[in-house]
Amino acid sequence: MANLPDNPFADLTLAEYGQRLRRGETSAERVTATLLQRIEALDPKLGAYAYVAREPALAAARAIDALLRSGTDLGPLMGVPVAVKDLYFVEGMPLAAGSKLDVSDIVRTEGAFIRALRRGGAIILGKTWTSEFALGGINFIQRVPWNPCDAAIQRTPGGSSGGSAVATAAGLCAFALGTDTGGSVRMPAALCGVFGHKFSSGAFSLDGIFPLSPTLDSPGVFTITARDALTVRNALTRSRSGAIPAISGLRLGKPAPLFFDDLDIEVAQAVDAALERLQRAGATITPVDVPEVAEFETVFGRIVPLELLDILGRERVRENLEILDPVTRARFSATFDLSRAEYEEARQRQRVLRDTVQRRMAGFDAWLTPATPLVPGPLAAYSTLESALAWNRRALRNTRPGNVFDQCGVSLPLRSAMLPVGLQILCPPNHDGKLLAVACALEAALSSPE
Repeated sequence: MANLPDNPFADLTLAEYGQRLRRGETSAERVTATLLQRIEALDPKLGAYAYVAREPALAAARAIDALLRSGTDLGPLMGVPVAVKDLYFVEGMPLAAGSKLDVSDIVRTEGAFIRALRRGGAIILGKTWTSEFALGGINFIQRVPWNPCDAAIQRTPGGSSGGSAVATAAGLCAFALGTDTGGSVRMPAALCGVFGHKFSSGAFSLDGIFPLSPTLDSPGVFTITARDALTVRNALTRSRSGAIPAISGLRLGKPAPLFFDDLDIEVAQAVDAALERLQRAGATITPVDVPEVAEFETVFGRIVPLELLDILGRERVRENLEILDPVTRARFSATFDLSRAEYEEARQRQRVLRDTVQRRMAGFDAWLTPATPLVPGPLAAYSTLESALAWNRRALRNTRPGNVFDQCGVSLPLRSAMLPVGLQILCPPNHDGKLLAVACALEAALSSPE
């Protein structure tokens, strides 16, 4: 596209950008203006953003530059432009949660995650698209973003954090925030070819984030690389993870059943090649029997929609069914008759499964699976409610167990594939530092020449 400025983060890590900023080789205002130009030029087609805060972003960037000139340094995220999924409350910006239903009464103040961004000097560019209430990845009442992996065919970017994945992949931000209740960070990251990190559910307070399921919700981030995700995590948590481990000596699990079944051929080939390469580099990959995956659909299907019904209020939902997306209506219609006893039984079972799987992970540095069993297909192939619901179940099949089992996880893009494919890496809860260190090691091994 003529006169389209280059993505300033295409060849720079966040750490390298920070170094250039502090040396005076660029400025936060210049970089923010560049990204806003790219949004103006590309987003009419891509549809990643639901709201762009152009003037507030430029004003924040100028303020950051003034702080730097005065000798004030807020840390690694200072002057870094970020996009925020439209489930996070950001003062001065609308929060619609992807719906025509008024939900402005549910979340009214900024929470810990946004406060950490502001404290670190990040610049918020605006809000990104989410499917309605973060239920799945395909909607019919609103336009689905265009996956930038294919300029000619509109392919699904996944969801529910599809706008944040598209914004990151297309160079419309330095990194982006998402949420992950059943794979809503890891699955779109895999389909858009970027890195997606689902934090442990207890890593941050979920205040200030529109809740889908307080039991299974996690915040997450999209970055270009695992290294950038580590930078973001360390800055937000004010911590440092351990050293990046050597590939030789890593003990990696390959869980079954389910995770490696019924894969698109491109996914199977890319993941098999990655695992073989890691083994040649010295990693030990061992099959792990995880029979608990047989129960995740029942547990997930009872907890998530019932908790969302409680959050929205059953009467509000019943009175406004006609304005909800057909996918949302279908999810709710299967839930209205579930009893409180069935919900409590599912919650108790989830806790048992979580503890059992955590014991199974003992002795492993991480588990590896395909992030999703499919590559991004043409959106036109999912034009009916039945096909959209079937796609949603299959696309999230490999990620939902991680939420039920309370694992932290990432999707690492496998660059050798023709269409985007993600390798899922899973660790026990509250091991996010180790998870990202392992991801950095795998990223380096898979990208280096053999």
